Amino acid sequence: MEIDVPKFETCFFLDGGLELHVPGGQGTPYVEQPAYRADHLKISNKHLSFLHDPRFLAAYRRGMQSGHHILRPEGSDDDIHIEYRVYVCCWAAATAAKLPGDFVECGVNTGIYALAIYDYLSFESLGKRFFLFDTFCGPPAAQRLPTESAALFEHQRQFYSECYDVARRNFAPYPSATLVRGVVPDTLASVDVEAVAYLSIDMNLTYPEREAIRHFWPKLVPGAVVLLDDYAWQGHDEQRKAHDAFAASVGHPILTLPTGQGLLIKSR
Repeated sequence: MEIDVPKFETCFFLDGGLELHVPGGQGTPYVEQPAYRADHLKISNKHLSFLHDPRFLAAYRRGMQSGHHILRPEGSDDDIHIEYRVYVCCWAAATAAKLPGDFVECGVNTGIYALAIYDYLSFESLGKRFFLFDTFCGPPAAQRLPTESAALFEHQRQFYSECYDVARRNFAPYPSATLVRGVVPDTLASVDVEAVAYLSIDMNLTYPEREAIRHFWPKLVPGAVVLLDDYAWQGHDEQRKAHDAFAASVGHPILTLPTGQGLLIKSR
């Protein structure tokens, strides 16, 4: 018996937010049921249970309440809706929590990701240390490569300002947290960390990111998780190329996530 399978449309989003509707073929049903639409993502027909998980939502709120002014006015409490990215961080941290070694974050600002991880994992109970590297006043202009977009750099710099005191207050309740203020890579050797289970890199520039992964790679334990926050975002091509080159040199591929993040697992 023949079954008449309807032809549905698949929707793609182009630059500028335009929608391209492409007719589907037999056996490719597509029903528009948005589950998440934020942070340049539109996700339909997927179970995103973390969006209803009280544990995750509490952790996410803790990060949002860090006092940052990324994509919102300074002093605002507006939610910038980066739930999926923060969820990836929490998943990666939960995976790394089962391994020996400490946590490292290069690119902290007021602590959105790290504070969410502290809350999500009850990090103080793990017996691990968390090293937090940043200038705490935005990315240094002197580190921008000539091939990196000056316009994008200046656009992003408006989201960062002097925040060391804010970050220090945020992490004051956590004895395991060590804030390391200064320019990466200059500060990397200033702390005694030999085994790393979790490494987050989000510094918006190629040079410090490349040097950070080079420095910490030998210290990563087998199974350690590396998150590259800017990896697949348009405009950050130099960062992606540098990370791809490093990944190829060590024989560990990077997984591109729809959030724009890159995920790398050190298998050996």
